[in-house]
Amino acid sequence: MRRNRWNIAGPLLLLSALAGCREAVVSPAAGPIEAPQAAAPAPMSLAPQGHPTLDLAGGLPDSASVDFVISPNGGIFNAGNHAVVFPSQSVCDPATSSYGPGTWDAPCTPLQSPISVHAEVRRVNGQTAVDFTPSLRFVPSDNPARWVWLVMYTPAAVGSSNLSGFNILWESGFGAQTIDETPSDSSLRTYVDTWQGTSLRRIKHFSGYITPAE
Repeated sequence: MRRNRWNIAGPLLLLSALAGCREAVVSPAAGPIEAPQAAAPAPMSLAPQGHPTLDLAGGLPDSASVDFVISPNGGIFNAGNHAVVFPSQSVCDPATSSYGPGTWDAPCTPLQSPISVHAEVRRVNGQTAVDFTPSLRFVPSDNPARWVWLVMYTPAAVGSSNLSGFNILWESGFGAQTIDETPSDSSLRTYVDTWQGTSLRRIKHFSGYITPAE
């Protein structure tokens, strides 16, 4: 059973975990979770206040094509077994904003009209990748409740004490070199929920993202 009803609270978009069907309940690992390194994935308990909380049911095919429309009010959109969370006024107007490495934190004018987005989900050689078009940049903010978040279904994380395999990395397209953005920007760290089997991270722009573990 897929759970796809969401609650939005106050200025931040909050995905509310809903009761549904699970084949089994698995307790998290009894041992302590490894302390994160500077750029390593961290347990969800260390995620900043304002991050979305969710329970993704999975069960969809490994490959999917999805189209959705982001309005100035934001929203929560599924891409296969995964999801993207947009606060209101969080997308830079592509007609006037810069785009590319070195511009992710540059001020921009929020887009005031809806924009269509296409997402492709692929699972290749044990890795799950999500690629988005068109390329978009998101409005910079110091408030995690105003960030755009990518949430990926990683059921292998349930009960895991080693989070290193669940890092969500940036790639410019399918098959491109993966890039860990956290050494220069700790706000882009991946956080792993070992109860629900999900991984999430802030994203500052659209092209593609990949996680090696599912």
